[in-house]
Amino acid sequence: MRTRFLLCGLLIAAVAPAPVAAARPSQEALQRLLGEARHPDLRWPDIRDVAGDLSRLYTSRQWVPLWFAGDTLTAPAWALLQVLDQAANRGLNPLDYDAPWLETQLNRSAVPGDSLAARLELALSVAAARYATALRLGRVNPAAVHATFRISTPADSFDVTRTLTSLAVTPYPNEVLRGLEPPFLHYYLLMAALVRYRELSRDSALVVLPPMPARLRPGDLYAGVPTLRRLLRLLGDYRDSTAAPILDTVYAGAVLEGVKRFQMRQGFAPDGVIGDSTRGRLQQPFAQRIRQMELSLERWRWMPRSFSAPPIIVNIPAFRLYAFRTLRLDEADMLAMNVVVGTAFKTETPVFAADLEYLIFSPYWDVTPAIALNEIKPAALRNPEFLTRNRYELVEQGEPIAPWPENVARIGQGVRVRQTPGAHNALGRVKFIMPNDYQVYLHDTPSKALFERTRRDASHGCIRLGDPFALAKFLLRDQPEWTDEAIRAAMAAEEPTTVRFRERIPVHITYATAVARQNGDVFFYPDIYGHDRTLEALLRKGYPYRASARAAPVRQVQDPG
Repeated sequence: MRTRFLLCGLLIAAVAPAPVAAARPSQEALQRLLGEARHPDLRWPDIRDVAGDLSRLYTSRQWVPLWFAGDTLTAPAWALLQVLDQAANRGLNPLDYDAPWLETQLNRSAVPGDSLAARLELALSVAAARYATALRLGRVNPAAVHATFRISTPADSFDVTRTLTSLAVTPYPNEVLRGLEPPFLHYYLLMAALVRYRELSRDSALVVLPPMPARLRPGDLYAGVPTLRRLLRLLGDYRDSTAAPILDTVYAGAVLEGVKRFQMRQGFAPDGVIGDSTRGRLQQPFAQRIRQMELSLERWRWMPRSFSAPPIIVNIPAFRLYAFRTLRLDEADMLAMNVVVGTAFKTETPVFAADLEYLIFSPYWDVTPAIALNEIKPAALRNPEFLTRNRYELVEQGEPIAPWPENVARIGQGVRVRQTPGAHNALGRVKFIMPNDYQVYLHDTPSKALFERTRRDASHGCIRLGDPFALAKFLLRDQPEWTDEAIRAAMAAEEPTTVRFRERIPVHITYATAVARQNGDVFFYPDIYGHDRTLEALLRKGYPYRASARAAPVRQVQDPG
């Protein structure tokens, strides 16, 4: 947690300047502005998103100002202003909370007129309400980005008026605001990485690499090796503490290993060859990566603040699954593995949450109606051996029936198709069931070659596991009868075995293109489904972020995943 405390130090408000003499904000001016739900001085003047909460708050206070004591701005108001000015440290934009305008107005030797005083009072309240809501819930409704989003926040868990009342009496606003943020280590690690990248981005000389060939390969001569080494060291990818060689022009050794680490963190194949993609990232290592971190912090704020049990988190663009042993989400207590997810723009894996309830060893594959009708039925009618060769059975009223042509013709009319258990089965040796509207689950696969790819979006929506045995062992660790031998025997059996877990396990299918690790590495992944672009477009609209949530289409997967 050291990173969290270091970062929190960056967010401590500065000492308040000397009090500013001002006219007392008038009740009439405040009522008029809130009644109109518009503030003429703000970057985003439409304040309908907070007007209702603020009207209730001021009414409960008999319209006594929050931020002025008589005609003097309070110390908590100055402290809040400093926090708003540092919004970029949290991946937010200080301009969205009018920090520059407020600072300019409040740093005057005097504030003339009760009208401006009322506008300052309300501007601080609007900024505080929007800022607190952004930290607690995010700025954008997540369902406007992901129609399948099903993570909800209890209605009584966040109260804008209570939060503003607390902020208005404390000179340490971050003590209040940190209570609204995700309590997870990796959220703070990403925020700390964002601060570091912002500092690095201020030195434009870092990215000026001498010209290099179209493809710089290991062992090639390159005069820019010292500059490349410096950049890699600042990015955390160069980790050799020995002195650089005297003839420092060969692209090899520690610099080569540093480039491979850099490539791995970008989601590229770590082959050490600097081609167009790697060179582009090296020459522009900060701006886009900073934006990815900002968008990922927004996504973190959509997450629940606690879990009923240690969760499983699947990060789609990382093609990775993380199963945790404890609620701390500590990397030392997790199982991680590669996964295959839905194919981009065709059969995308939805972003949603569900509870894992049970697994099935040696499962049947119940073929989806679309595949049964459109693929299997025509093939079986053409070739009577098709069903037997592919280990398919015809099933009617729960019982297998003979694969006669007249029965094949009735597929979709009371007859369905399933594939028998075994190594040939499209679901592999085990599947993990988390009931959901999309028929998405976790499962084994006989197609192991896909896991050798760097980019692994190749399924029809379900999530294929790189090490299903390890996940089964991990999830059954509290059921001692399920030894390694018992698990392997059940996976090799010819009949299915269903095992229920002792407690439901939360599964969150997420989408984050920037992830900070406890060892200091920051990984960046491609926006394979374009969800970051969608979020970026919504954020550009600004407050009050009225993007409505779309109705979630229930798209069931069209094959075993």
